[in-house]
Amino acid sequence: MRLGVTLCGLAAAVLTAGCGARQPEQGAPRDAPSVESRPRMQQVAAAWEGSAALRQWREGFHPLDPQDWQPPGGFRSGEDKAAYAAGNFVLRAGLPDTPPPATPVHWPDGSTLLLPLRTAAQTYGELGGGLDRVPDREPALQITGVRFGETAVRTSRGPARVPAWLFAVEGYDTPLARIAVGPQELPKPPVEPLEDIDGGTASLFGHSGAPDATAFSVTAGHGSCDGGVAVDVLEGAGTVVLAGRILPGAELPPGAACDAAMRMQSVPVTLTRPVGDRVVVDAATGAPLERSQGR
Repeated sequence: MRLGVTLCGLAAAVLTAGCGARQPEQGAPRDAPSVESRPRMQQVAAAWEGSAALRQWREGFHPLDPQDWQPPGGFRSGEDKAAYAAGNFVLRAGLPDTPPPATPVHWPDGSTLLLPLRTAAQTYGELGGGLDRVPDREPALQITGVRFGETAVRTSRGPARVPAWLFAVEGYDTPLARIAVGPQELPKPPVEPLEDIDGGTASLFGHSGAPDATAFSVTAGHGSCDGGVAVDVLEGAGTVVLAGRILPGAELPPGAACDAAMRMQSVPVTLTRPVGDRVVVDAATGAPLERSQGR
């Protein structure tokens, strides 16, 4: 999926919306919604459950796994791991210059979806920052071969076999796989974002919840003088609604002032059951909260 994190201003909202007619499935998560957050969270969950947006989420191609290469047995050295994290690659092989064959995404139930494919050059450019990029530092990982194939990815409609470009890396038996199709646009939220603001709602930028996760982290923003962020959770049959709350900070000494910088925080949350194919939604915006992606 796409992350596109930007350091925007603190989103804030007055959580006063009423509940819809259809109530979400109730659980008892450790981070139970606060009294202030619950009405808005219930409104968002009720709007999503059974909606066309939820059907679009479950019927489209929305990868849930980060594109994070983990060689079996790990990296040979800390230098290799650092090179991978920094996108330091050197291309020692030619890239196929012909379009890949039309290859659909396949699900175990026999359903397929044919999507536009990226070229090897486009995919390599996303991997290492461009064909002409000079590594930031040595040593760099050496790409010694490129071929078209497929890889396994968990998606919003279950595990899938996805067309991919496979990059052979010198010193490793397992190729570095990158999917050759882009995710589809996220569904348009079936509920309007909050408009009124106060200062109590934290901006949420992404989450790390894999389909099998019951505990994961949420990236949130807060002001430099705030006391941090708490994230409330409301679980439904098809949704996990998250609401970020700004925590009060310590009283400033006379004459002191806060800067305008946004502080990013990783906030842990716990569910009563795995995320599964449920859509993770930001209560303030009403929109799906994107899964944080690796390199």
